Amino acid sequence: MLTLTLESVKDYELIDSGEGYKLERFGKYIISRPDPNVLWNKRNSSLWEKADAIFDANKENPSLKFRTNSQREFGSTHWNNKSVREPWVFNFDKINPHTNRISVGVKLYLKLTPFKHVGVFPEQIENWKWFGSLIESVGQVSHDREILDNKPNVLNLFGYTGGATLYAAACGAAVTHVDASKPSVMWAGENQKLSGLEKAPIRWIVDDAKKFVAREVKRGVKYDAVIMDPPSFGRDPKGKVFKFEKDVPEILDLVSKALNSKPLFFLINSYSLGYSPTVIKNMLGDILPLEKIECGELQIPEKSGGRNLPCGVFARYSDDHR
Repeated sequence: MLTLTLESVKDYELIDSGEGYKLERFGKYIISRPDPNVLWNKRNSSLWEKADAIFDANKENPSLKFRTNSQREFGSTHWNNKSVREPWVFNFDKINPHTNRISVGVKLYLKLTPFKHVGVFPEQIENWKWFGSLIESVGQVSHDREILDNKPNVLNLFGYTGGATLYAAACGAAVTHVDASKPSVMWAGENQKLSGLEKAPIRWIVDDAKKFVAREVKRGVKYDAVIMDPPSFGRDPKGKVFKFEKDVPEILDLVSKALNSKPLFFLINSYSLGYSPTVIKNMLGDILPLEKIECGELQIPEKSGGRNLPCGVFARYSDDHR
């Protein structure tokens, strides 16, 4: 079982955590927001006074009258915003160890949302680097699989604001990005332009993941790789309830019918409290060889050292198993 600990990222730090909250730096701003895993004490209370914005789940800003879907989903209600000017930019650059130059760069707009998120999950960067190296390896080494033009066809379900999509595209993949939230997909499209990837082969799809994959199966579409980042629970814009334990197995079964016979990789994440990595591995093992699947926990180290914050679990398959 793996522990993927976030390595140094210029635009992100976990400064401190404690008493149900975490204190993070995203680019030039310091954000305080709740995390149910934080059951320990703060290390340095004075640091928290530097927060530019604090999430308060009990706060509802009466001055904000949300009129559009985008405002309802991404307005800054619930935040005590001291000095954050939205949106601001998060940069992630992959450095080529041989040339010491940027080989892949992704830029994301960040915003304060009513769901405490800001538009990026930094802990996922270690998984980005993993699938990015697999995408880049296509054409460099011999693979016993058919990939058109050495450009893997990647399906990203529950793609949110597009971080994984853009990173995969920057590494050389053609990506189909699916999310039921139109504001999220619009946000992702803005990130595409910000990253200078307007010409990258990305399809932006606003749709229910299960319904979309079912249609792709009927159309005979095949994918070389899949990324899934499903929520533990949610509702689509029409009020339909999504439950991880019910819907994810059904989606996996459908996706298995849209996979090429020798997939490049498959990544699934879970933020559902209580599920062990082995559960996710066994679910993925229903459609892919279990011996080629690894699983583990995502963690972010505190800047002060000594403590790591758990941020979810994952299972991932690759034919190369690396």
